[in-house]
Amino acid sequence: MKGIAFATLDEATVVAGYAAPTCSLIEGSASSSLVCFDGFGLWALRARLGPGSTLAWSAPHGDEAVYVAEGSIAAGDRVCPAGGAVVVEAGTDARVTAADGASVLHFGPWDAEPPGDGRYGPPAPGPRQVHVIGPGGTYAAVEPGRDTRMFVDSSCDTCRITLFFTGRDSEYVSSRHSHSADELMVLVGGEVRFGSRRLQAGDAVAVAGGYRYGFRSGPKGFAFLNYRRDASEQTIDGDVARPEGGAAHGLTLVNDIR
Repeated sequence: MKGIAFATLDEATVVAGYAAPTCSLIEGSASSSLVCFDGFGLWALRARLGPGSTLAWSAPHGDEAVYVAEGSIAAGDRVCPAGGAVVVEAGTDARVTAADGASVLHFGPWDAEPPGDGRYGPPAPGPRQVHVIGPGGTYAAVEPGRDTRMFVDSSCDTCRITLFFTGRDSEYVSSRHSHSADELMVLVGGEVRFGSRRLQAGDAVAVAGGYRYGFRSGPKGFAFLNYRRDASEQTIDGDVARPEGGAAHGLTLVNDIR
């Protein structure tokens, strides 16, 4: 895929079960819809987990993240509430359970091998682990009109994934910019416009690394999740490329680690 592509919620095919490419539903019930794009290396899954549902990773897989939109999920005795995320590092055998049910957004790469050519190089060989990050994130910028929470920013010793939540509560116009890494965004609130294309909650947009774009929110703002497989640099309006991440963007260290 080159440039930018969109997937709307009303076009999604919802199936019984858990349709993630690398993860199985071993107990309970679920319904889900897979978001993917031809020639694009990232995917996302929207899913509803019934009470008592358990997901298991065992086959080779890359760094993945499960964001909890409603309810909670648990990895062992660590509970991730709504607004938090569970990160399953590449190749890790893991299980998560939704005792009372949950709605989740699950992100991952098609390539099971972690990237090694980004700013931080390849991740350490191990031991790999499961991170449980609460709603506060690891870094955050929460102030009037803005809510940004970074769960992981590719700087972890043993994984290279980036996942963050960001939003505004009033109309917002971004600068035109590009990112060096491919990114997949799922809108979780409000609305945004990319040119004439209008997206609402549940819709997704894939942007190839190096593609220059901008967006405008609706009058009541927006909120989306942004997922990348590796560290990225941002170039705004043709200026020099600058590293991205919690510390690089001057966010406050929170470390809401469970």
